[in-house]
Amino acid sequence: MQKIIYFLSLCLLVTACNDGDIIDVELDFDRTLSICDLSPGNYFLYDTKTDPSESLSLIFPKNSATELIFNPTENNYKATFPINGTNSIFNYRTYDGKAEDLLCNILPDAATRILKDYAATSGTVTTITTFVDDDGDGIPAHIEDANLDGDNNPATNPTDSDDDGIPDYLDQDDDNDNVLTKDEKHNYTEADGLSKAQDTDGDGIPDYLDDDDDGDGVLTRLEDANMDGDPRNDRDQSSPTPSVPRYLDKEAKDKYDYPHFNKNVYKRTITVKFYINNVNLDVISLTEIDFGTYTYTIDIESKIE
Repeated sequence: MQKIIYFLSLCLLVTACNDGDIIDVELDFDRTLSICDLSPGNYFLYDTKTDPSESLSLIFPKNSATELIFNPTENNYKATFPINGTNSIFNYRTYDGKAEDLLCNILPDAATRILKDYAATSGTVTTITTFVDDDGDGIPAHIEDANLDGDNNPATNPTDSDDDGIPDYLDQDDDNDNVLTKDEKHNYTEADGLSKAQDTDGDGIPDYLDDDDDGDGVLTRLEDANMDGDPRNDRDQSSPTPSVPRYLDKEAKDKYDYPHFNKNVYKRTITVKFYINNVNLDVISLTEIDFGTYTYTIDIESKIE
């Protein structure tokens, strides 16, 4: 935890201090930012602490440039914008109650008051946005890339086992058989890797990469008798193994013309770091403040080509 302490005992040097008191400002916030959606035209981020009750907050307008901060088209995206005290505002406040009782509260607690409110009139905000994508199949992204380009980055020249236009590390169904990779017993562990992956037909291709899991000549996704998009739900009661789903039963060879592929959705976890540069809050004058980090997750749907 970063801790910045400022002791100002000569109040004549501070325009905001006119009562002769000593101002003791200790910015030991945890740097985990929250966002408030009360204003549709602005972003409002804040951090709070107790004992004493204080807050740091940043408000800036929503526009095509600032929207990229939260949803960038490239990783390690960096942006800057000025603090001007009008539509881009950075505040340090103290309270006689919980800061959360006032911040982002449609009906603020009337018993809580703002004791001191210092607003920066100048400065610069610098943001750095990174993101991590995960298809949630239980296999780490770097394992799902053959790394043919040698850069250890699955996002560049990525492996696409089923040639559907969706890289394996973003593909919930790596073989396009309408059975999710996580449900095909890849049995990945950090210790064993993929060495224990299920291979029903013993052809050397694990089920999660095999579009005909039982090797009966009928594609797994076409062994979907009730055509609900999930072959796991269908069994052949006349088979010697009626409890086994058709797509894993080599004796069940009926073919059903199910033409659809299930949609693919992966999660993107976005992390935005905020730094306030060359800011003057009357009681605080700093070259840089580590304002904090805002993290959130979104779902992204990718289409099969």
